[in-house]
Amino acid sequence: MGKGFRLSAKEKHFLFYFTLIFLSIFGLLKITEPQPVNLFVAQLQERLLSSAGYSIVRDGAILLLNGSAFQIVIDCSGLVMMTLFFALLYSTKTKIPLPRLLAYFAFFFLFNLLRLAFTIGVAADYGEGALGIVHPVLWFVDAGVVFACWAKEYGLLKKK
Repeated sequence: MGKGFRLSAKEKHFLFYFTLIFLSIFGLLKITEPQPVNLFVAQLQERLLSSAGYSIVRDGAILLLNGSAFQIVIDCSGLVMMTLFFALLYSTKTKIPLPRLLAYFAFFFLFNLLRLAFTIGVAADYGEGALGIVHPVLWFVDAGVVFACWAKEYGLLKKK
């Protein structure tokens, strides 16, 4: 028999703390579903999409455009990107100054707003089929941006 697959202490630490932190914060966000955040994001989306030429009606956190309704939920806020980044930092013991962490959070929020506006615009123009492709693809882009930022802070992306 082979020795099997064994994780190092560092890998066990990462898996335990990443899972604990990410799922705890994400679970709290999903349970509480903070409506003020959803309303704020919906208001910003209304402005972004209106400035892009869309005729849009907002009812709370629901956006109506081109005959389609889009409900803004906490997953649309950028807080999931921030949670992923924080969990990666903490679980790898990567320390960054608070102002830089807040700058990353602001960047993730703004990046997510643009991603969300693009996703809604594509869905409004091209329908559910397009939404089914663009939404998950751009979620992976979001995750890639977070991982790239973490990799930079962790030291994986070194300057030459």
